[in-house]
Amino acid sequence: MKTGVIVYLVGGQEIPEPYDLKNQCEQAGVKADRVELVGNYQGYFTVEDAWHFLTSRGCGHVSLLVAQWEQQHLQPMRPPVRLCG
Repeated sequence: MKTGVIVYLVGGQEIPEPYDLKNQCEQAGVKADRVELVGNYQGYFTVEDAWHFLTSRGCGHVSLLVAQWEQQHLQPMRPPVRLCG
């Protein structure tokens, strides 16, 4: 079963292009097959949209990671929360 992570970006900052969100999550201790972003100006607009995309791509286990972008890396605010799977 594939795993997916939704990164919910808070703080109003943008991740500079090009970014490797999967690698950033791995550095933060969160591993997944697919990673999607929800932010004000980047990625999806809602968690539900990203969740639907991940499940439609075969991810049976989806988690939500609330994080902010600080000093060129992703800083988790809390541990990931399992949404399904």
